[in-house]
Amino acid sequence: MPIVIGLMVVAIVVAIAAKHARIPYNVALVVGGLIISVGNLLPGVPPLKPEVVFLVCLPALLFEGGITADLGNVRSNAVPIAVLSTLGMALAIGGTGFALHELLGLALWPALLLGAVLAVTDTVSILYAFRRAAVPQRLSGIMQGESLFNDGTALVAYAAIAAVVAGEQAPSVGLLAGKVVLASVGGGVVGLALGFVGSFVIRRTEDPLAEIMATTALAYGSFIAAEHVHLSGAIAAVTAGLTVGVALRREVSPQSQVAIHTFWEYAAFGVNTFLFLSVGLTTRPEVLLEHLPQTGIAFACVFAGRAVAIYVPFLLLRWLHPTATVPFRWQHVFLIGNIKGALSIGLVLGLPAGTPSRELLVSIAFGVTFFSLVGQGLLLGGALRRMGLISEDPVALDVAEQQARLIASRAAHHELEALHSQGLVPRAAYEHLRSDYQVNIARAERELRRLNEQHLAQGARSLIAVRRRLIDAERNALLAARRNGLIPESTAEAILAGLDKRTLELEHALHGAPPSKEPDGGRKAT
Repeated sequence: MPIVIGLMVVAIVVAIAAKHARIPYNVALVVGGLIISVGNLLPGVPPLKPEVVFLVCLPALLFEGGITADLGNVRSNAVPIAVLSTLGMALAIGGTGFALHELLGLALWPALLLGAVLAVTDTVSILYAFRRAAVPQRLSGIMQGESLFNDGTALVAYAAIAAVVAGEQAPSVGLLAGKVVLASVGGGVVGLALGFVGSFVIRRTEDPLAEIMATTALAYGSFIAAEHVHLSGAIAAVTAGLTVGVALRREVSPQSQVAIHTFWEYAAFGVNTFLFLSVGLTTRPEVLLEHLPQTGIAFACVFAGRAVAIYVPFLLLRWLHPTATVPFRWQHVFLIGNIKGALSIGLVLGLPAGTPSRELLVSIAFGVTFFSLVGQGLLLGGALRRMGLISEDPVALDVAEQQARLIASRAAHHELEALHSQGLVPRAAYEHLRSDYQVNIARAERELRRLNEQHLAQGARSLIAVRRRLIDAERNALLAARRNGLIPESTAEAILAGLDKRTLELEHALHGAPPSKEPDGGRKAT
């Protein structure tokens, strides 16, 4: 228990430091974990277990990604997502594996096995980056969709190649491809079926806490059920999440939607924190340095394999399905954003002790994952800006500047009034300074009014932001009144449900998402 509390404290400190330093949270956690490991600041931290990654962390992350994903965006980009997560994944594993075989002298099948380990894109880092960057919606949707589904094909390919390396199966490319297709399609069917069952249960539960429990059972149940019949648990979890997400938005009360999404947001945050810290805690600097040349070569091989996996499929799409391709400039983002994560480490740690060259495979996987998380994690945002893919709204920046001036001037004016009331400022100086700040306040208010009148969309966004703040104030006041026994529980619940409905409506308006089909936001909240 002290170790768990210590890790929570570390996560809080790192989160605050990352925010002030303006670096990605996941990068800060990995570096923080490495510093803790080197300094032995938290002795007794257990090593990262593959079973924990696969059976605890992965289902939660994939289900959360599915339940919060925009299904319309995924559906409209289904062709490139499917091609990248199937053909692209096969090319990535093959290209990386053959390059490792030639350049590092690894045997072919162990090299392909390492290629499968390093072909996995870290879903968490991609979702983190693109949920916070104002990149084109289609680019964001394709990258998020691919990152959610490529885990499934990569895990199936990893299991099949690992069986060949262990001597349990004869090497056959055709058989491997058939297994990947069967497991991927079968996992999707399992996830869809269980997702419909889960949606049916959730629609009739009418209790947010029970609904949260139902989604939790569905996340892990779909993953384990698919894995039990040798299908893709990862794709099953994603598909189940997508299916339930549709039901939530259409047929579940706003109060339940807010509760479920809040729970899964917190769950994903906790799992992410644990995984990224674990990567840093488990990485040993002496091993990184010892295998630095091989790691550098492997990193280049992964980069080359990913390039083949991106440019070739998009070239084929340009010839066969022109409307499904993307601009060439966008394709570079898929290469730069190919960040590795804890799943790669979990896969390589799960290799049997008798795997040929296991020690070298583990060392290289750790090195590539660490440098990918830190290096590419830090460079991704800058690369997106240099390619002109992050659109910074000049009107929003102007509004923010005037708001900052208004906040600063009003704070100074308030302080001046306090000083004058205490007799610390002479009357003449007070009149002069008060006049200056009143002019600054009036100027900022006038400029904000002009910007909002000339740019109606920005004015609407500002109004939505204010309304969200006011709803939060209403909710806090109601919760305090209920806690103090000033209003009955039933009255508070009814009004809070209305506030949740208004919050969802504002979210839909802010992000351009279609509102619920039900005129009252779904079934009535309890």
